[in-house]
Amino acid sequence: GGVGKTALVRYVYQAKRIKDHFDLLIWVCVSTNLDVVGLTLQILDHVCEDRPYEKESSLNKLQEILQENIRNKRFLLVMDDMREEKDRGGWIKLLAPLKSNKVKRLHGTSNNQNKISGKMIGTMDEITLSGLDEKEFWLFFKACAFRNDNCEHHPSLQYIGKQIAKALKGFPLAL
Repeated sequence: GGVGKTALVRYVYQAKRIKDHFDLLIWVCVSTNLDVVGLTLQILDHVCEDRPYEKESSLNKLQEILQENIRNKRFLLVMDDMREEKDRGGWIKLLAPLKSNKVKRLHGTSNNQNKISGKMIGTMDEITLSGLDEKEFWLFFKACAFRNDNCEHHPSLQYIGKQIAKALKGFPLAL
């Protein structure tokens, strides 16, 4: 966690070009346990202006409402904070009404080894985010920590800065 996966996806999600391209933007937080009904309700919150689903508890009925409200619409679904899920059955249930809408790709961020993952839901290969190389990261860190001051005149501060940069392993948001 803390390497900026969610920040990167949020930046893309909020871009004007993305907003202009899609009819619906949907952001849900998956977290620890895959709750198919809860996630379906979160998705419906983004999809429906009125709440025709509020008194429903049946997953089948909720998914019918969802399917009806996304029919013929282009949408972007971001599933943030996905965790490994052993049982693919839950993902298949959750995504069934979405896949019927000629979905090309679904994306999610995962705290598992710095990945943006679609592999566990069967939609794309994982994208692994790696840190900046050590030399480039030191230049970035130095610019942030020391601003325009010349840190060469402060060897003890430079030493501490290099130790911190090394500990961050190329990830600016790892703190």
